[in-house]
Amino acid sequence: MPATSNPTLQAKLDELMALAAADNREAFARAFVPLDLGEEDLVGYAEDLRDDGNWRNLVGEIGALASGETVTRIAGDQTTTVTFFFPHPLQAKCDREVVFVCVGGEWRAEG
Repeated sequence: MPATSNPTLQAKLDELMALAAADNREAFARAFVPLDLGEEDLVGYAEDLRDDGNWRNLVGEIGALASGETVTRIAGDQTTTVTFFFPHPLQAKCDREVVFVCVGGEWRAEG
């Protein structure tokens, strides 16, 4: 059961998971980061994802959001903003909050 009731947000999460399954870290970064992030910062973020530990952690988090299985709470209107609350799937005793915002019809992680 997906965590979100918004089909466009679910489609974004599914898109991110497809990019993760293909191990396309640069495309994932470009589809994930805020739209107003500069190219230099985007390249830096994509480089951070070359670290397998960083990559696994992020993909684990997005996977938790896409499946909804471990999401404990959702805040926001799910039209323009949503905050997911969930335990980190790979790190014990690590509660997480991830915020997505919709800008011009495009869902992105909040910066």
